[in-house]
Amino acid sequence: MTPLERLLAEDIPTRPPPAPSTPRTSTGRRPWTPAEQDAHWQALCDAVGAPDTQRPALRLIRPAQAA
Repeated sequence: MTPLERLLAEDIPTRPPPAPSTPRTSTGRRPWTPAEQDAHWQALCDAVGAPDTQRPALRLIRPAQAA
């Protein structure tokens, strides 16, 4: 058997079949509580070596007003 014949005899990798879809429910993903957000922010700050950094506040973006 030649090298080309061995190569052609190999299995061709294929993509696995897609996972079965599950309906999205509101219980699967819920918003984080403020305590969870604070704990996550603190863990991020500790990971980058800035443990006392204050979490940024969200700003409300308003449309520009006509002059």
